[in-house]
Amino acid sequence: MELLETDEEAREEIREHMGRPVSTLDNQMRYLPGAFALGLGLAGVPGRHRPADQLLLAALAFTLNDALTSNLKRLTQVQRPDGSDFHSFPSQHTSLAFASATFLHKEYGGRSAWYSIGGYGMAAATGGVRMAKDAHWLSDVLAGAGVGILSTEAAYWLYPRVMKPVRKLLGNRALVVPSYQQGAVGAMAIIRW
Repeated sequence: MELLETDEEAREEIREHMGRPVSTLDNQMRYLPGAFALGLGLAGVPGRHRPADQLLLAALAFTLNDALTSNLKRLTQVQRPDGSDFHSFPSQHTSLAFASATFLHKEYGGRSAWYSIGGYGMAAATGGVRMAKDAHWLSDVLAGAGVGILSTEAAYWLYPRVMKPVRKLLGNRALVVPSYQQGAVGAMAIIRW
């Protein structure tokens, strides 16, 4: 019961000090760190990977993130603070924001700590806005952050293990893009002959 008390206490503090925002900015904020990383790559700023690999890594990270988060929501059935539905845990906005921030960190954090600070700051702000809007509990946001970070870390671990045999078999003529829709995991392959 201690976690529930912490959730309630956090909700009360937010209500007391912040009010309830009506902005939809949180819908865009979750994408910004990842979009920034991809933009840097396309602009020619060297990251850890080439832009094509960055795109594939982001697709893999975001696919894993969506699969984990949506299945956890379906399994846990936690009611939102505002009572609107039972899809509160974990926060999907926060999860994607932290997956996106971790992607930025992995690609550009070695160039400057400011990339990581900005990305994770944006992700934390996304979680804060979700709590201020009464859409999520603190535990939803913390779990979302964890799932987001783990999703991107898993993508960076899986990517070379998946792409090495594909490149060995097809050279650089293939592009494999993961997908996840309505509970179905899949992949699309584009092969250039």
